[in-house]
Amino acid sequence: MSLQTSPTHQRPRHDDTGASLILAIGFVVMVGAISAGLASLVTSSLNNRGTLEIVRNRQYAADGAIEEAVAQVRLQGGTALTACASPGGTVVDTLNSIAIRVDWRNACAVMGSPLGGLVAQRNVTFTACLNTPQPCAEVDVIIRSQVNFEQASDGPVTKTYVQTWSVNR
Repeated sequence: MSLQTSPTHQRPRHDDTGASLILAIGFVVMVGAISAGLASLVTSSLNNRGTLEIVRNRQYAADGAIEEAVAQVRLQGGTALTACASPGGTVVDTLNSIAIRVDWRNACAVMGSPLGGLVAQRNVTFTACLNTPQPCAEVDVIIRSQVNFEQASDGPVTKTYVQTWSVNR
C-alpha cells in the first residue's frame, strides 16, 4: 500500500517563507559591523596612548620644573641671582626621566607701599622646554608662566602672585 498525497491535501503556502533566514543574516551582518567599528576604535585608542603618554609626561615635568624654579627665585629673593639688576637665569631639572630647562627673565619696578616705604615688584617670566644648550626657542616652549614677587627693599619676598600659566603643547 503506497501513500500518495492527494492534490487536495497540500500544505498551504505562506508568503513569509524564508523571512527568518533573511532576519538572521541581517542580524549577523549588523553585529559584525558594530564589532568591526568597536575593534577599530580600540585599535586607534591603543595606538594613540603612547603618544599621549609622552606629551603628558613632558607637560607634568615642565610644570614641576617651573614650580621648582619659582621656589628657587622666591627663596633667593634678595641675592644677586634674582635681584632686579639680574636679567634672568636658567634652572635645569629632571622629572619623569625628562630633562627640562627653565629660562626666566626679570622685569622690575619699584612702587610705594601703603605704609610709605618702597616695595620692589618683580615680574618674572618662566619658560620651560626640553633641555638644550641654547635658551628655549619660542616653538619649543611647553609651559610659560609669569609670576610677580613682591618684596620690601633688600628683604625677603613677602608675597608671590601667579599672573599667567599657559601650556603651549
